[in-house]
Amino acid sequence: MAVRDGHPAGDAASALRISVLGPISCELDSEVVDLGPRRQRAVLARLVAGRGRVVSTDRLIDDLWNGEPPPKALAGLQVQVSNLRRVIEPSRPPRAPATVLVSEQPGYALRLPRSGVDVWEFEALVTVGDAEDPASRLDELDGALRMWRGDPYGACSAESWAQPEVARLQDVRRSAVEQWASLAVDHGRAAEVAQVLAAECDDQPAREEYFRLLSLAQYRLGRQADALATLRRLRSYLADELGVDPGPPIQQLERDILQQAPTLTAPVAPAVPEPPKPPSVLPVSAAVGRREPAGREHELATLLGHAENAVSASGLRVVWLSAEAGGGKSTCADSLVARLGATGWGGAIGHCPEVDGAPTAWAWREILQQIGTRGEPTPVETLDSSFDIARRVMEACGSQAGARGIVLVLDDAHRADGATLQVLRQLVTWMARSPVLVLVTYRASEAGVDLLATTASLAAVTADHIELKGLSDNGIRELAASVGLESVDTPLLELLRTRTDGNPLFVRELAKLVASRGFSAAAAAIPRGVTSVLMQRIERLPAEVATVLRLAALFGRSAPIDGVLTLWNRNTDESAEELVLDAIDTAVAAGLLTADVDTVHFNHVLVRDAVYDSIPTLRKRRSHWQIVKYLEQTRGVDPDELAHHAALGAVPDTIERALELVTVAASARFATEFTADSADLWRSAVRLHEMAGHAASAADEAGRSAFVLALTHLVTALAFRGDDTAEARARRGQALAVARELNDDDLVMSALTCWRAPVIWTTRRQRIADTDLIAAMTVALGRATGADRVYLLVSLVFEIEGIDDRRAIELAAQAVAAAADHEDPEVRCAAWNARVYTALGPDLSAQLPEFADEFDRVAGESGVLAYQAAAHFFSFLARAARVDLPGAVAQVQQGLRSASSGRAGELVVVLSAFSAVLEVLGGDIDQAEREYRDLTARLQAAGAVNSAEIGLVGEMVIGWFRGSLAHLTGPLAAIDEVAPKMISWVYVVALLDAGQPDQARRVARAAPPISRDFYWTAMSVFHARALVRLEMTEAARVLYTELRPWSGTVAGLNSGSVAFGPMDVVLAELADLLGDTDAAAAHRRTAEEVQATVRAGLIELGRR
Repeated sequence: MAVRDGHPAGDAASALRISVLGPISCELDSEVVDLGPRRQRAVLARLVAGRGRVVSTDRLIDDLWNGEPPPKALAGLQVQVSNLRRVIEPSRPPRAPATVLVSEQPGYALRLPRSGVDVWEFEALVTVGDAEDPASRLDELDGALRMWRGDPYGACSAESWAQPEVARLQDVRRSAVEQWASLAVDHGRAAEVAQVLAAECDDQPAREEYFRLLSLAQYRLGRQADALATLRRLRSYLADELGVDPGPPIQQLERDILQQAPTLTAPVAPAVPEPPKPPSVLPVSAAVGRREPAGREHELATLLGHAENAVSASGLRVVWLSAEAGGGKSTCADSLVARLGATGWGGAIGHCPEVDGAPTAWAWREILQQIGTRGEPTPVETLDSSFDIARRVMEACGSQAGARGIVLVLDDAHRADGATLQVLRQLVTWMARSPVLVLVTYRASEAGVDLLATTASLAAVTADHIELKGLSDNGIRELAASVGLESVDTPLLELLRTRTDGNPLFVRELAKLVASRGFSAAAAAIPRGVTSVLMQRIERLPAEVATVLRLAALFGRSAPIDGVLTLWNRNTDESAEELVLDAIDTAVAAGLLTADVDTVHFNHVLVRDAVYDSIPTLRKRRSHWQIVKYLEQTRGVDPDELAHHAALGAVPDTIERALELVTVAASARFATEFTADSADLWRSAVRLHEMAGHAASAADEAGRSAFVLALTHLVTALAFRGDDTAEARARRGQALAVARELNDDDLVMSALTCWRAPVIWTTRRQRIADTDLIAAMTVALGRATGADRVYLLVSLVFEIEGIDDRRAIELAAQAVAAAADHEDPEVRCAAWNARVYTALGPDLSAQLPEFADEFDRVAGESGVLAYQAAAHFFSFLARAARVDLPGAVAQVQQGLRSASSGRAGELVVVLSAFSAVLEVLGGDIDQAEREYRDLTARLQAAGAVNSAEIGLVGEMVIGWFRGSLAHLTGPLAAIDEVAPKMISWVYVVALLDAGQPDQARRVARAAPPISRDFYWTAMSVFHARALVRLEMTEAARVLYTELRPWSGTVAGLNSGSVAFGPMDVVLAELADLLGDTDAAAAHRRTAEEVQATVRAGLIELGRR
């Protein structure tokens, strides 16, 4: 049999042509053949996606039935394969082996030449073409692109197995289009390029090379204006959507077009984009060896130096160690603890769990189990609060008599819950003068707002931020040698470096592969993703080892051996303890697991995740419920762990029991000081209620009532967490709707008052009124009493602030009066929260310091950390309004030290915004712009409801100091249509800057009064500037009178997020317009005095 392109090609193969670049079809001897029903076509398509490799029957079944195969799926697959063979090899003699769709352990494969499958030929033409002859290369690309008839894999393109392949092929096609256009435009086909790329640019608005080539083609067609418009369109999109500028090639082309550079008209040697590398087609395997700190001597020396400083200075030090997955954080931490232990240090490592279900502050509980007090481990199950845990950790550290110092490692802190971070902040305060080194490891790309807030709050005791980058060449050699590669020559070093970027885990895996299979196999076949490496290696192990790994992965990073045995016995027909133990030994020997007497641990979270993700969905669900049954028979199981597995394993027959377990755990977490950390559990409870049908109007009343309560608790938890107010509002609306359907006044009241967390900024997108909610709250006030009335008043305040500020002030005063004698301190805190919030506007600004102090007193008496942090925020605003910059910063930092989950995240946002404000006040507008943009991006990523508002006000500040807001006319016009009270006068100034005075005057005449909220002084400077520029004297006289009390302040600084310079600057402009030159001169002198105060504050903060 002949062999072509690495595949055997007999007569049947050479006459066959399979097409998947569009609808799935097949031709035999140029005649279309019927491939049969959809699933039969999917079998063929899935084998095409295998690119000639064997696809196991298990994978085929899992992919074809989306993880939920019927009982006789294997038999069905075999029938479909048999039918396909009859269609594509109709002349094959009976009992003769198949030559196209072949059987090979452990499944099936296609054996065809590249020309027999359109997608294989397409990739070959695009990636392995004739790069030396441009004309031949262009012909190849023409042929390749003609093969593209639609979405790859046709009707199967949306299947989970096909989606990555479809995305990859679409990227290959985009690369092919770029190569083709680059050649075609230099071969006299500019008109064709312009026609093709016009549609491509619409589909890919950020692909710069498309726009460069389209613009070049348009220029060569004599359409210079169109060419420049194309580049402007790209620049605008990148700026608006991504906040970046185009790359150097685009900028150069724009300059060349404007200068009509000769090089644009005369074709030069075409610069063809480098073809994408073809996909790997050979299976690979790798091994995870014992972790060693290879190549990290410099970082370890730095850490040891910080440890010695903690001893010599008798003061706690915190070091933050960041790296991405597999980067060596945990290895460094292990080595540090071991080295310090050898010199007389005590130490412990706590791991933040990678899956839900662990008790709060688990890492600190783990540390306590290691160090205990007086040498005895602490029974951590008796500890309920972060205060108790922090106190016991401090006592345990103090009991380490004779130790030179203590090193505490908080590993994988990007997964830390609020309790873990609160304990850390508390310990740093209590142990400030102790010889303690705290090492916190985390992945920077996964660090949430709470972790960033903690980093900011501990700045005073932070000794270093260390980022673990890729290993050096010597480090790679050392790590490779540790797994059996004694000699690493230059080519092998290059392979290890380029394939892994120096990531220690990836280096180890690839080095093991080279050691076992040789350089050439690894160079040709190693997948880029470590998950593929790990899974291919695991699949080469004995079947029972892979089974044990899957069972262990269901438990998490660690698994009880008895639990693994229980699952094994429930999934097989025999009890085989020795077989399981032997499999564990094999996995340990392979470096995948470690084991002690009763528990196995995955050596790396990536190994566990890769194994877990490989388990079919249906099997996962059934196994998680089997874990629930196992845990229910085990003593001392944490409710959170039971709830985690119950939520993942629930099916219709078990959903009521799952709901019970999840609700118990959620309620327990909800009742602690870390209400925010119960959000995920309540979300699971809501999902289970929906699975049980309780969201339907036909469901029983008890189920629907429980559903409403779960929704209200979720809203409260989300409100405390503060990172998804949009979901919180939607869930509150859902709870209210169901409660109304039930006609239950108590449930309606629960839905209306469930936002029971401190509020420091608006909870409404663009502060648009929810009229239905406001009406419902107003009606409910007529029957509300006690705490319900207070919370209802408070909730209504935050629904109407910025819309009806006078009523909001009245309602907040009523809330304070109603709560005055209430026994629950949280009720009084909620009332004062609303009261001080309404003082942020101009009407009660003189009472803001008084209200902030009273809120601080009430919050302090309550002991509720979240309200204490909020109180510091309002004290911060009160000091900012008085231009007390050091005092303002001190209040935020004090709030961060005591903040619980959610509030800490909000306060780090406050501190970030105020940092941008300080840059503005210091005159560094470019740095302020960068900080505003960075803050906006972080808020958007976190789903914050006010992210767009922060972004816009940041641009307003920058535009104000740069002298033009013309670029903001579009977004300001859109907001002015729905919320004119917010920004009408900003819009007027932008229109004036854009040279549209008539439109500016029309908007000014129709402008409603500015919302009398925390942005009133900020918006008033635009009001003043607009009136001066439009010479609206009478309106200016009224505004001058209203603004005079704010002489001596910085406009907008009372909001904490913006500053527009001394208010006296615009007061002077108004006085000039009114003809009062003496007043104008006085205001300018006052403005200089304010600037002097600002400069002094900046100097005290180290900002000048």
